[in-house]
Amino acid sequence: MVEQDRNVHKVLRDSLRKLALPNVALHCNDGLKFASQTSSTFDVVFLDPPFQSDLLTRLMPQLEHLVAKDGVVYVESGGAFDAGPGWQVLKQRRAGAVHYQLLERTQP
Repeated sequence: MVEQDRNVHKVLRDSLRKLALPNVALHCNDGLKFASQTSSTFDVVFLDPPFQSDLLTRLMPQLEHLVAKDGVVYVESGGAFDAGPGWQVLKQRRAGAVHYQLLERTQP
């Protein structure tokens, strides 16, 4: 998990301790910076940026090297979101003002 806001990060850290989740890592960092600096790959990536930002558009190209071969990306957005070439929508729905999708990389 990557959260830039220190107060939210603290709440998440406390929750992870209470839940004793050994496979969850938490980083206090900017998501774009983290994505550009890590060499790790992930089976599941959850993206829930501020809806009025352009972070999804800026993050999607970086996800190609972050998502494991059979991994998926869960995206929440304030409107319909086109992930662009290289991504296939497995599921998509809307709940009120929130649009959400489950994506996987298309294989060449």
